[in-house]
Amino acid sequence: MTSSLLPQLFAGLPNFLAQTPQQAANTVTIVIGVLLILAFIGLLVWLYTTNKLQQWFQAGTQSGKWRFQDMQLANESKKIERTKTQQIEELGQKAWQARVTDPSYEQAWADLEAIKTQIDRIKDHSRTLQDQLNQVSLQHDDLTQNFDNQITQLDHQRKDTEAKLKVAQSELRQLESNIEGLANQKSSLQREIKATRSDLINTEGSDEPDREDILLNLNSRLDGLVSELLSVSNDEPELASQIPSRQSDVLSLNSRVNELSDQVRRLEGQKSQELEPLTLQMEALEKQLRTKNDEIKDLERKMDPMQSSLGYLVDNARPVSDSLQENYAALDDTYRRLAETTQERTEIDAKLGDLDQSASRNFYLLVLLGVIILVIGILLITGVI
Repeated sequence: MTSSLLPQLFAGLPNFLAQTPQQAANTVTIVIGVLLILAFIGLLVWLYTTNKLQQWFQAGTQSGKWRFQDMQLANESKKIERTKTQQIEELGQKAWQARVTDPSYEQAWADLEAIKTQIDRIKDHSRTLQDQLNQVSLQHDDLTQNFDNQITQLDHQRKDTEAKLKVAQSELRQLESNIEGLANQKSSLQREIKATRSDLINTEGSDEPDREDILLNLNSRLDGLVSELLSVSNDEPELASQIPSRQSDVLSLNSRVNELSDQVRRLEGQKSQELEPLTLQMEALEKQLRTKNDEIKDLERKMDPMQSSLGYLVDNARPVSDSLQENYAALDDTYRRLAETTQERTEIDAKLGDLDQSASRNFYLLVLLGVIILVIGILLITGVI
């Protein structure tokens, strides 16, 4: 075979020497890549002929299978452990709620009882504080309602008085307007009377043919104007006499409005003054209640892990209790599953211990080497590197 390759190589030598440096470099990398792959194939052939490849393959695949099964069992074991922990915590909480005691966990029970006693005492104090708060709140509401009723009543009175004041002011303005109208009418009549008298005087001295008729008309008109002026003069004092009374009504109503407004302001100030101590007392009681509630929550949070820990003690003691039988049965099933899983893992560990670890390791190293050589060979052949 070698003798046949040499002539081919020498025959291609002139072509190789005729290539450019870049082409020659590319050819070299391709040849190296092909040689690497061929060398790895030759290694596989040699291992196969020596029976090592079969041994390594069997040991490697069997090891991988068992390790994968062990990993699955490990995950299953973790899930069962979490289930067991949850069941034990539920057992402790249920034993505490059902008051299932046993001498073996007397101290843990006494510690829980001590915290429960603290919680009950704080709750009793909180109920007392809540009763006080309810009482003070009731006083606050009653006092508020009392003042609000008085203020509302005064507000109604003030609004009614303000409405009456508006009417009185309107009537006063109307009366003053009427008096002003009479005064204007009186002045107008006086001017007309004066003009009519002038016309009479002028007509008496004239020689008009119808002088008598004119004088008759003027005298008649003068009498009417005088009569109307007399009527207006009589009405004016009567209206003027009503002014003081109407002004007095306006002043009185305005004073009443101011008085009612002052009373409302005084009541609002008194309300604020009398409610302030009750408000402060309510705020103090509410603050104490919040503090007590926080203390209860802290103690209850402290009890939760203690009740969970109690579950382990109850599980060890297994006191007789109908209410806990279901929990015991669930835990026994969990323990059985955990034991089975542990046994299976132990068996797998034994099988792995009996396995030829060197052959298994060589198999995975061979696979890794093959991947590396194939990747490098392909990169060299394709000219990537």
